[in-house]
Formats: sequence, structure tokens, C-alpha cells
Amino acid sequence: MDDISVVLASNRGPVSFTEGPDGFETKRGAGGLSGAVDPVARRLGERAVWICATNSDVDRAAAEDPDVVDRAGAELGYGLRMIDIPHETYARYYDVVSNRMLWFANHCLWDELDIHDFGADELAAWSEAYEPVNRRFAEEIAAVGDDRSLVLVQDYHLATTPRHLRELHPNQTILHFTHSSFCGPKGLAPLPDPLPRNIIEGMLGADLVGFHVHSWASGFMDCCEDIGAKVERDAGRVTQDGRTSWVRTYPIPVDPASLRERSQNASAQHWKERFANFRPDGGALIIRADRAEPSKNIVRGFEAYGMLLDRRPELLASTRFAACVYPSRASMPEYQRYMESIKEVVDQVDRRHPDAIHLFMEDDFDRTLAALTEYDILLVNPIMDGMNLVSKEGPCLNEHDGVLVLSTGAGSFEELGGHAIPIEDPLDVEETSRQLELALSLSPDERKRRASGLRDAAQARKPGDWIGPQLEDLRAIRSSGEPVTSL
Repeated sequence: MDDISVVLASNRGPVSFTEGPDGFETKRGAGGLSGAVDPVARRLGERAVWICATNSDVDRAAAEDPDVVDRAGAELGYGLRMIDIPHETYARYYDVVSNRMLWFANHCLWDELDIHDFGADELAAWSEAYEPVNRRFAEEIAAVGDDRSLVLVQDYHLATTPRHLRELHPNQTILHFTHSSFCGPKGLAPLPDPLPRNIIEGMLGADLVGFHVHSWASGFMDCCEDIGAKVERDAGRVTQDGRTSWVRTYPIPVDPASLRERSQNASAQHWKERFANFRPDGGALIIRADRAEPSKNIVRGFEAYGMLLDRRPELLASTRFAACVYPSRASMPEYQRYMESIKEVVDQVDRRHPDAIHLFMEDDFDRTLAALTEYDILLVNPIMDGMNLVSKEGPCLNEHDGVLVLSTGAGSFEELGGHAIPIEDPLDVEETSRQLELALSLSPDERKRRASGLRDAAQARKPGDWIGPQLEDLRAIRSSGEPVTSL
């Protein structure tokens, strides 16, 4: 670490701003990216710079005062640069392209959401907002780094930033990491030309293209073949226009110690008692914890529980389902409709089986942590999910030898599937219902055995195990042209 400098680039940064009585106040980011990268940036100190976009009107106001951003950087312990993006441009870059087009493409949600056509508005949003924002990120990276800096570009919001940066700094060493799933040509095909090719060529501007698991890396290499690139799958090497990009997987872990510490606060303990009271005497508590996101497949999960109670109504006396489902991307019509669908299916199940489901629809991290300590069954049934940290957090926190019912669409299935109850087809409500029933039938010894295996697998990697190999691979590529890890 002593001989490197790092430039990080992501849409959402390590902090956001709020307005308090004494001026701007910072709010720390939480979760996967911030939790994994922030400690490394702190260790690097002045040799690290994190570049992000302004995500709100308060962020934009704060970014106008360099002293405010500098103070935030001093609190973080490393450099912070915020790109001020006008509200209308940001909405088109973020909502229209990143979250309506690229997110749905990466998760193959076109049929699920009945989206099949794009027109001039979407193409204009790409050319007038998404590409200019990605170019602006590249310019900012070029301004703060040099050819010796290792550049880590994060996620689908910045898919073309590597290509723009390559044009500015041909010798830069660049990583692009996708945190979502990447389902491949089937996902990109519905996008209007020239987006599918531009996205892949944009990512191939990087020397190293990272994903959480092999399924998503394979989907990316399928897309590379579709645009005529030479793909050597066993080596994870893609050659396009005379340049080589390496494809690697780095499964992101959780931080059990931090989660356990947070779960001990007064708010989490209050919710822990409430969830314990939901459990019928001698019965089982089923939990799910998700963003209200179509890829999470929440509606089918509730339908499956309702189907189980229809088939075996006596289980209502011994089971309850508590769900922490918080809003996401509420400005987008697809998400508004999905929220309504969630409420409707819960009402339908509760009309047939009163008080079967307790639904919480506000974002409350302490409540979610409490739910994860208390479950007997954790249902995680996404259609596709880049990783799904809840499926790892639950086994680390749970105090009841909880069983994980996990779909093969979750990236975490590669690590946890051997100890979980699998859902082979997350679109099959009947299968999900049967697997919930199977989970309820397990003996105490089998529950304990599976819970121990899940806990060991979820804790096998530490937060530093994610970012460390990426930096080592980048440093090796810079010096010798090849990463040190294999695909």
C-alpha cells in the first residue's frame, strides 16, 4: 500500500450533506461499497481521492463551497471531490438511463416489467446526459490523478467512464467494477442502438473488469463476443482493438463485527423484542428484508407464503411472516407500481389468513438488523442480484439457527447455496412455496448444521479481502501486464 495512490469514482460518495442549524452537516454512507472501500481510503490518506456526484439539492449547495467539501474530506481522512451535476441532467443520467435502462438490462427485467420499446427521449438522455456525466467523471479523474494512480470506477452509472478516461490518459491503470448482476446479451439486446456496443466498449476501456461472481463475468464475456472481441474465457482475457482487458470476480463480504455492534443499540434491541413477540409460541418467524425493487421478487415471495397457508391452513397457528421492505427510486413509475403491488398481495394474503404478514415499509436499518437476529427462516428469492448482502448478514447475526431459503439468482448462491434451501426457479411461486414448507420441516439438528455452515461461509471473507486483491491485480497489470489472481 505504501507505493500506490488511488482515485475512486462512484455516483454516490462516502458522504452526503444535510442542512443543520449550524450549516451543512455530513452523513456517512453505509453498506457494501462504502463499508468495503472507506477503510482502504483512510489507510491511504492523502494518497486517495474519492470522486462522486452531487445527489441532491443540498449536495449541490454544499459543493458550491469548496471549504465545506474540504472539511468533509478532512473528516474522512482522504480527498473528496464532488461533481456538481444540474438537477435535470442528473435526473436523465440517473433515472432514465442508469436506473430505467441499465439496471433493468443488467437484471433482465424487460418481460417482468413489460418494457419493450425505447424512443427518442431515451436516446437523447444517453447522448445529452449519461455520456456527458461519464465524460465529466473521466475529466475529473484525469485532473486529480496521474498515470501512476490506480483508478477504481464503480458500477453501471459509470459504464463508459473508462473509455473516456483512456482517451485522456492512454497509460492509466483502470478498474471498472459492476455491483449489480450482469445477465448478458439478453439484457442488453432490447436497448436501442448504439447503446449495447457503447456500454461494452466503455467498460473495456478498463484494464480490469470486475464482478461479484462468475455468472455475471460470463454474461459480460458473452456480450464481448457479440461485439466481435476476442474472448479467452479460461484466462478471463478480452482483446478489442488491440487492447487487453482482464475479467475477474471479487465477491464482496460483510463486516460481522460492525453489524453486531450496531445491533446492540437501544433501537435495534427494542425491535428485537417486538419481532420475538411476533413469533407464535413454539412456532416459526419468517423474515425478509429488501428494497422495494422488482428484481428482489418480493411479490412472488408473499404469494408463495399465501399459497403455503392455502395448502396448509393449520400453519397459521405456528408461523408468521414479518417483512422489512423499504422504498426505492420512488420517482420512477415502475417502482411506484411495484410498491402498490406489494401492498396489494399482502392485503390479499391477510384477507385469506388474517394477521399472517407484518409489513414494514419505512427505511429503518436498526429494525432490519433486529429482524435478522430473530428469524427462523430468511427468504431471499431475487430474480437476479449482484450479490445480496442480506443473505450474508442474516447468518452472521441470527440467534435461532435460522434457515436460509435462497434463489439461485442471488450472486451469494455461489458461496452460500450448499447450506441453504435452494429455489432453482425464482419465478416459480409453487416451488418457492414448497421450499418454505421444507424449511419449516427441518429438524433442530439439521437447522443447526445448516446455520453453522452459512455462518462460516458468510464470514469466510473479511472486508479487506474484497478491495485488496483488486489493488494487487491493478498493480500487477501496471507492472507486468497481467493480474495475479485467476478467474
